[in-house]
Amino acid sequence: MRTAARVWGLAGLVLVLCAAAPAVAAAGGWSPQASGTTRSLKAVAFADATHGWVVGEAGTVRATADGGATWKSQASGTDQELYGVAFADAKHGWAVGEGGALVATADGGASWAPQVSPAHNALFGVTAADAAHAWAVGLDGTIVATADGGASWVAQASGTGVRLSGVAFADASRGWAVGAGGLILATSDGGAHWTAQQSGSTADLQAVAFAGPLNGWAVGNDGVTGVVLATRDGGAHWTPQSLGASAAVAWLTGVSAVDASHAWVVGNWGSILATGDGGVTWSKQPSGSSDNLTGLCFVDASRGWVCGWNGTVLVTTSGGDEPQAPSAKPVITRLSPSAARRGTLVTIGGRDFGAERGASAVRFGTAVCTTYVSWTSTTIRCRVPARAAAGSVKVTVTTAAGKSNAKSLRVLR
Repeated sequence: MRTAARVWGLAGLVLVLCAAAPAVAAAGGWSPQASGTTRSLKAVAFADATHGWVVGEAGTVRATADGGATWKSQASGTDQELYGVAFADAKHGWAVGEGGALVATADGGASWAPQVSPAHNALFGVTAADAAHAWAVGLDGTIVATADGGASWVAQASGTGVRLSGVAFADASRGWAVGAGGLILATSDGGAHWTAQQSGSTADLQAVAFAGPLNGWAVGNDGVTGVVLATRDGGAHWTPQSLGASAAVAWLTGVSAVDASHAWVVGNWGSILATGDGGVTWSKQPSGSSDNLTGLCFVDASRGWVCGWNGTVLVTTSGGDEPQAPSAKPVITRLSPSAARRGTLVTIGGRDFGAERGASAVRFGTAVCTTYVSWTSTTIRCRVPARAAAGSVKVTVTTAAGKSNAKSLRVLR
């Protein structure tokens, strides 16, 4: 599953794409990585937990093959500012930018070459569904697409002259583009036809991300504060989400999502916000940076990267949470669903679970869970054990601080 996010740099708007990857053991908070450049970076993309790229000013491309422990320069073949980058896998990728710049690689960036597209204005965002299918968006409602890995690019009719700032595709057919004035466009046929969706907003939407074909977020600003819109039905309905105390962020510039619950946004002045409950609540995460942050990419609920001005690159392996041993017994406040078969994914909400699982565990009656999808201090997603007894069982969470209260789950035969 891939997620996409459109982000903002000093001179433009960009989009990043992330590909799903195996979970990585967590260590806490956000930490800086040495990007090897002081140029402003506009977008970041990771194909998996180790292979990543950042792009930015003066055609800058830097790449890592070790999760960002080291970053090395790659020759993009252009000196135009690059606003967006997307990779379908560890080899096939595209970067777009000023003046319609569009460069591609089929060898992980060892070599980049220009590709010819109908776009001559700035391209701000790019996304890829696979090694053959990619889309880029930009000024004046521009949408260009390829179905042959970039051997040929064709213009698609967006039906608007409004600047498009971000684009995301769930697969080779279903996609979304966002732009000024609250504009959200959608397609179900790979872009052969684009239609407007009712966003209910007039905000300058700068970024869009989908985790699968139904769950998505669009973010931007209304000239005063950050705006987050969310959908749970592929964009048939979009609703605003409250940032609470975090609403002081003047604008939000990028978004990344890994599932229906976990998403992150970045913005100016080092702002990083996160949700673990689908956007019901958003909370600030300390980035340790005061630079404007312009791109982000998460490959799972734990591991992600952010880039920004002055060569900033940050990494987390804990979903951005600070590492804290639980000081109080865990408390379960909700369990969904309330009835499930063995092997079904369940979500446990509450508090004091700990930022990482470590030796903590979930029990379904006497059966200990062995398959965990994600673990944060407020949300656990795991599967009903194969050995769970049929009928009503008590679900509990045990950490170093003790055992939680119990919630009932009916295990179906």
